[in-house]
Amino acid sequence: MLNKNEFLKQLGELVAIPTISGDQESNQQAINYIASLLSPKAKIKRIKNGQAEILIAGTNETLNPMIGYMVHVDVVSATKPRFSMKQKDNLIFGRGVSDMKFSIPLGIALLNELLENKSKLTFSLAITTDEETGGFEGGAYLAHTLGWRPETLIVPDGGDNLAFVKAAKGVGQFLIESYGKSAHASRVWQGKNAITPLAQLITELEKRYKKNNSTEGWLTTVNFGQISGGVSTNQVCDSATLKIDFRYPETDTIKRITRELNSLIKSLNGQLKVTPLSTGLPTFTDPNLPIVKQFLQAFEEIYLQKIEVKRTHGASDARHFAKYSIPILMIKPSGGDIHMESEWLDIDSTMKFYEALRKFLQQKEGELND
Repeated sequence: MLNKNEFLKQLGELVAIPTISGDQESNQQAINYIASLLSPKAKIKRIKNGQAEILIAGTNETLNPMIGYMVHVDVVSATKPRFSMKQKDNLIFGRGVSDMKFSIPLGIALLNELLENKSKLTFSLAITTDEETGGFEGGAYLAHTLGWRPETLIVPDGGDNLAFVKAAKGVGQFLIESYGKSAHASRVWQGKNAITPLAQLITELEKRYKKNNSTEGWLTTVNFGQISGGVSTNQVCDSATLKIDFRYPETDTIKRITRELNSLIKSLNGQLKVTPLSTGLPTFTDPNLPIVKQFLQAFEEIYLQKIEVKRTHGASDARHFAKYSIPILMIKPSGGDIHMESEWLDIDSTMKFYEALRKFLQQKEGELND
């Protein structure tokens, strides 16, 4: 079992390693530290894929464990003080304490205990290092190339403050390139401004999605993340780019969004080129599934409260497993301000979280022994 002091020590060590996405040396250091905490009985596989490294540790070598536990060790950038974990009463602060290094000591302890008890339950811990930049060399590789397919997948990367996530939006990001003809600003009629069709596209998309964008809801939204173009104020711009980001629920599709975007661009008569960037499917897990009910019951018995079921607008590596119809169990202990200087985590809530996970695994193990 993992006690509070061990948890704080391990988490503090992990926070101190600045595992910013893309920093291969720091992420490798963290993976080395994690591997040192695993039982010698664990079946460990380390994979280098592009800029990312993946660690898989399990009770055995199967790619289809009964329970998968997927987390990421990479974080977004922060000022140097944030990589030193601080504690104030029952709260801890630091980069990654909530998103999502807290989950790593828990996953290690769960695996080690199953191995110590010679459990029949097959359990696999997967740790990636590129979730914050899309997870295409980590989570996506696990799902689509390696074929790591747990029967049930626990992903404690959403559902802040003990809310079970039944659905998460998909993401569709696009690069729009526009081309025109340069000229002097005093003779604009001799050129063709590449910015103009992008501005028209923004105006039309803003009109179509204004209602969806104005209030929180479970509808498709669009964000205009980056626009750039032009060299000088007194020159007609001959090339410009726009990056846009759609977030869509399970009732929509990336195919429809792409079709709408291409149709709209065609109507603008601009020389625009569309290139898909990061895309990911929405996830949906039916709360009425027996495995979900059992999972929630374990948490309710430990926390002595009803677990709220919600939807989340953010995305995680779980989206890479969406098309495989795997129940995704997503929930987190009390914490917040992720990606902010004030990121925090509640210690007592996290230790209860660990006990709830243990209880759930013990129940699944008990079913095998009946």
